[in-house]
Amino acid sequence: MFSLMRNRFGIPGVIAVIALVFAMVGGAWAAKKYVITSTNQIKPSVLKQLKGATGPAGPAGAAGSAGAKGDAGSPGAPGAPGQKGATGATGPAGPAGPAGPAGPAGADGADGDAGPIGPAGSPWTAGGVLPSGSTETGGWVYGGTYAKATNLETFNLSLVNTAISFPIPLAAPLGEANTQANPPGFPTGATPEEVENCPGTVEQPKAKSGFLCVYTFSLNNALMTEPLIEKLSGGNGADTAGAKLTVYANGEEPSRVDGAGTFAVTGAP
Repeated sequence: MFSLMRNRFGIPGVIAVIALVFAMVGGAWAAKKYVITSTNQIKPSVLKQLKGATGPAGPAGAAGSAGAKGDAGSPGAPGAPGQKGATGATGPAGPAGPAGPAGPAGADGADGDAGPIGPAGSPWTAGGVLPSGSTETGGWVYGGTYAKATNLETFNLSLVNTAISFPIPLAAPLGEANTQANPPGFPTGATPEEVENCPGTVEQPKAKSGFLCVYTFSLNNALMTEPLIEKLSGGNGADTAGAKLTVYANGEEPSRVDGAGTFAVTGAP
């Protein structure tokens, strides 16, 4: 009977029928017994008899939709190093970059040995002349006993002469306008033009380009406060080789007349 009910109604149906029977037996009995609501309340041996054989598998259901994308997997082990590829062709040269900033100055090098002395050049060779802008200097002195003449109107005076010589000849003679005789104490009392022509002193004689400057230490018993500068060949100025200095004796009676000084001459442009 149980097999018939199981085959006809299945396990759930059998449980439902049993429950209905108990309900129909009467309220009193149902009150003293438990109402079966779960297979756990049925004795296993009874359940074994109620359980039928497994039926055949039903047809396969339709395929479900694709699930959500899973998490990314962990990185795989690194592969073996690849072989070196062939060297590519050299690309064209790029434009030159801007020059970098100048580096700091290097330390001074050690002094080297002096080189050989070269051959002497102008004006030190024969026939050479004083170069433009170059200055040469020297000294002058004179002395003797002279008396002043009485007829000044006819310039009947006793002349005292001395000469200066240029170690290096000038390229051309100098005219009177390019010579200047300076009295003792120069440049005190001199004009700006005189100082420009002769920017030195008797201790440090100087002359501007194309000029001869005569400086005086002292003049004793001389009529003029400075010597006159004359060419050796005559006339005021200077020759290429030097010049003549002239003063006039000032004593009524024969007396000592002397003087000394320096000179500077600079080659003309």
